Amino acid sequence: MGVTRKTAPTSLDDLATSLSIITSLLIKEASQEVVIDGLVGVLQKYSKNIQEIEEKLTNSFAKISTAPKYGKNEALASFRISLGTEPKIVGAILAAYKKYVKSTPLPSIGVIIDYEKGKINEFSDILSDIIALGGRVMFSKGLASSKGLSKGDAKSTSVTSINLQSLSINMPRLAFESNKDETYFRARLALLMKPALAAMSIRKKEISDLTRRGLNPILANNTQYMQKGSVTLVVNLLGLKEAVYGILGYENNKAGQEILAKVVTTATEVAAKKGKEMGDNVTISITESDASARFSSLDGEKYGKMSIHPHVEGESYSEGVTIDASEIDGMTPKSEKVAESNHLSKMLNGGLLVQLKIPDAMDSSGIKKAIEKAGDLLGSFRPIKKVPICSNCGLKEEKIAEKCPVCKSPYILA
Repeated sequence: MGVTRKTAPTSLDDLATSLSIITSLLIKEASQEVVIDGLVGVLQKYSKNIQEIEEKLTNSFAKISTAPKYGKNEALASFRISLGTEPKIVGAILAAYKKYVKSTPLPSIGVIIDYEKGKINEFSDILSDIIALGGRVMFSKGLASSKGLSKGDAKSTSVTSINLQSLSINMPRLAFESNKDETYFRARLALLMKPALAAMSIRKKEISDLTRRGLNPILANNTQYMQKGSVTLVVNLLGLKEAVYGILGYENNKAGQEILAKVVTTATEVAAKKGKEMGDNVTISITESDASARFSSLDGEKYGKMSIHPHVEGESYSEGVTIDASEIDGMTPKSEKVAESNHLSKMLNGGLLVQLKIPDAMDSSGIKKAIEKAGDLLGSFRPIKKVPICSNCGLKEEKIAEKCPVCKSPYILA
């Protein structure tokens, strides 16, 4: 009762204030991400003053970033922007976001660019600048999160959608325990998923009950959110490539890809059948998770590092597909990684994370060409680029070597 009740905004000032407050409150009640849709539509009635829109949004983004955070990993606030309509408003939002990113060393706000009905090249200049500055940008045809999680069938899910990604499966561990037998591997996966999904369904009901009791005040105020919204249980298959192409002993060729497809099909069939029994929507995804490095470390301790490291790139298991931006210019829809990404995306009803790795030396013009090409070839992708940041003054707009050129600090984050 001690919280101010705000009426519907009647001016751009009111809208900017409400946006800051609502977003700041929502990210407190999410563990990973809040995707906010409809910003372009709300701003249409103020389209006569584009410059003011840009200024107000820049201030709103700054206020959102100062909201108190809970836990080790803060939730990301992502604004979904659909291309193809209201180009002036879209341009103002991106200009405001660029200013925010330029003044924020580590942004806690992202943008999701939906290019299903538009072309990336309309805004590729400013988007490439944002990516070069370390902005968190996701490109997708349709509804998705910055981690690649898809909302699902828009016809069967309502406007409000909640994803409970509470199950990540260690696929290499299953492969080790299956004695390199593909049939036994898929059978073990099915046996593991059934009780796990039943536990997830119980957990969802408990979260719903706790929410109604006031654990999440924003959601609790909308008492019918479980009925109005859509709650999806997400199962993440971590290290699937290492399991199939490494531990099970298959090559990354047509035969190996067929086995990988069989595994995904098994998982989606079990999820659909068990979800129907429980009355829940269950989806299968391959996306990033903090469990990836942990699983790799635990398996290295149990089976020996030499059993794991030949199949792993880096320190963690694969979390989707990674494409090098320097190679994408020569790719076609039939190229191996492009074809694999598009095929998996169609099979995985929960989404696939495709990362476009930007080389450190690539400038904005190179990034521009890469994202335009990726937009022609892929259904969704997320550019990733390491940006050196001065830990003292936060400078990141120039190439920083050993010392910051402004404050001379030798402490550089990359």
